[in-house]
Amino acid sequence: MIVYIGYALGILILAGAGFLAWRNSKLIAEQKEKKGTLPAVSSYTVLLERQSAAGEAANAATLLEAAYREAEGTVKVRFSRVHGTVGELKLDHAVQIMEHTCSDLASKAEMIEVRASRDAVMNDEEGRALDRLEQGLRGSLANANR
Repeated sequence: MIVYIGYALGILILAGAGFLAWRNSKLIAEQKEKKGTLPAVSSYTVLLERQSAAGEAANAATLLEAAYREAEGTVKVRFSRVHGTVGELKLDHAVQIMEHTCSDLASKAEMIEVRASRDAVMNDEEGRALDRLEQGLRGSLANANR
């Protein structure tokens, strides 16, 4: 009798574990759909250019560009996603560096332009980071133009 109760409990536990595994796989699939797919290697960089004729790397997609006017000329700061490289920055760290770089430039130069590339955004996390950067920089641009 005790053996049959043990078998019944074992079957119930296995059925419960199977149900939980099935629900977990459904939740993971839903999260992937919401976030979008990330490329196999995706990292970020912040480029500071003091030359107006400098080009963009072929493996980089510019997400945000801010331009400043200094006495020596125009300075552009680009926040970009870099494909296929290892050793660049994670998204949060790159956002912090972009904010710090733009803050330093704003104290020395006049901001003349902020341009975001919404079509280059690959997922919600990038979109939120771009919104945060753009909102902060556009606020600085509005304050500078007063």
